[in-house]
Amino acid sequence: MTSPAPALPLAGVTVLDVSRMLPGAVLARSLVDLGARVIKIEDPRSGDLMRLAPPLVGGIGVGFCVYYRGTESVGLDLRDPDGAAALRLLAGRADVLIESFRPGTMERYGLATAALRADNPRLVVCSLPGFLGNAEVGHDLNFTGLTGFLREVTPQGIPALQIADVTSGLLASTAILAALLQRHRSGEGCELRQPLLAGPLPFVTWAASEVAAGGGGMASTMLGGAVAAYRCYRCGDGLELAVGCLEPKFWIAFATLVGRPELAGSGLDPSPDGAATVAAMQAWLASEPRAHWLAKVAGHALPVWPVHTLAEAANEPTLAPLREATPMPDGSTLAAAGPSLPGLGRTPMTPAPALGAHTAAVLAEFGAPAELIARLIET
Repeated sequence: MTSPAPALPLAGVTVLDVSRMLPGAVLARSLVDLGARVIKIEDPRSGDLMRLAPPLVGGIGVGFCVYYRGTESVGLDLRDPDGAAALRLLAGRADVLIESFRPGTMERYGLATAALRADNPRLVVCSLPGFLGNAEVGHDLNFTGLTGFLREVTPQGIPALQIADVTSGLLASTAILAALLQRHRSGEGCELRQPLLAGPLPFVTWAASEVAAGGGGMASTMLGGAVAAYRCYRCGDGLELAVGCLEPKFWIAFATLVGRPELAGSGLDPSPDGAATVAAMQAWLASEPRAHWLAKVAGHALPVWPVHTLAEAANEPTLAPLREATPMPDGSTLAAAGPSLPGLGRTPMTPAPALGAHTAAVLAEFGAPAELIARLIET
């Protein structure tokens, strides 16, 4: 007899997602993966702007499809008194509310955290402002620039991936899980603030401590590419190899296997001799295609791997357990990154919802008067 599947950690937890764009989407997805019911609250006229970002699948932006599979959509104009009243009614029975407006916006709508928690003391409200203490505006590029992350990672350019947005969403997820545990003990919810500006900080904490102690930051250390044993090398076909042989035994084995044993003693040397080793190894690896060198180290359990493009990573076998067949609005599936915590999470089997698809049903379930539902549907 097959044992029933264990309940997911957040089964029975209802989350209202009033956020917009990537930070809230990352947060919502992490909670949905853990079993929470996430109800996306959107402007009924336009919805979350991620819906419009191409490429579109079934008329919905693929990013929205991937982050919001397994959720419900309720269309509410919070600037309208009926929309605000409807959200307050939903918040009265929810467990978590996520919002990412500029500070003061929810108060203008009559939806201040204090008022929502007066109605429902168990409610956990998580805000995702850009900054703490003011209403300044910014985007990922600004937050990574202000925190020192940008120049530490990309001295000559800008990252194409959204670092602050994604990390802030994940940090907020951790904070919400802790708040729910605290609520279980005390019976009280709380207010959380996870500024997007703090998103890059976990990446730069070590580097900033180096600078504070009089050092030059991580770029001048072995983790910043200052030694031969920890850097990327371009091979003869233009493809790159990520060599992460920080432990001496690994570098010695690598140098020997690729045919340069005389370089085995200087892989972790940051001096000019080490720089000469970098140059010698780069010239040597550029003499053959990447596949040649990967074949040399295959089966030797070394931290030496190819540097993939996203298209190549889609076929990387080591990533296969971390992918999911994400359901799409047009009935197809898309191979994408799986649950945030594979050991605890799941792949929701329903695609991202159409804008406002669940408005009437959810409001009726939460006890909204029929007249209010009718007015909201009409608008």
